[in-house]
Amino acid sequence: MRYFTISAIMIGLTFAAGCMPSPNLGRTGAGGLAVGDRAPAIQIQQLAFGSPLDAETASGVQVIEFWATWCGPCLSGMPHLSELQETYGDKVTILGITSEDLPTVESFLASSAGDDRTWADIVKYRMAIDDNGATGAAYMRAAGMNSIPTAFIVGKDGVLQWIGHPTSMDGPLKAVVEGTWQLPETN
Repeated sequence: MRYFTISAIMIGLTFAAGCMPSPNLGRTGAGGLAVGDRAPAIQIQQLAFGSPLDAETASGVQVIEFWATWCGPCLSGMPHLSELQETYGDKVTILGITSEDLPTVESFLASSAGDDRTWADIVKYRMAIDDNGATGAAYMRAAGMNSIPTAFIVGKDGVLQWIGHPTSMDGPLKAVVEGTWQLPETN
């Protein structure tokens, strides 16, 4: 019985570690995406929710968050991302990107989030469908990130400022918006 308990704990810890990325400077090898690098272009098939993206939103601070409808931590973080979008208004553009198809996302947004509200009632930021994984590859794979949710903060200058779990980005996002964020020293 003790063997099964220890095995269950180890499996649970392994699963939890795979679902929660730690803050990461991203450099995984030669050519990998890291904080301080120019942010890759965002390639989306279509906007699934929210107002259109335009040149003005691209010139402000951006949060690029990777998520999926089946990801529990992603769903639990949506109210927090919505609060951040409302707090910062047009100073920050939060864009949730998924590799799922539009009907799946639309069905999710129409589904119940509890308290007689749908997910569309809760989400206050833009959501988009990745263009055949191009944005996921340019950000997630290039930065060596392999679990969701993961967020990337891009400064007004188009430089990647921070990579990590969306629930850990309040301080860095505030500093980036205020212009007080300091990029870490690299070797």
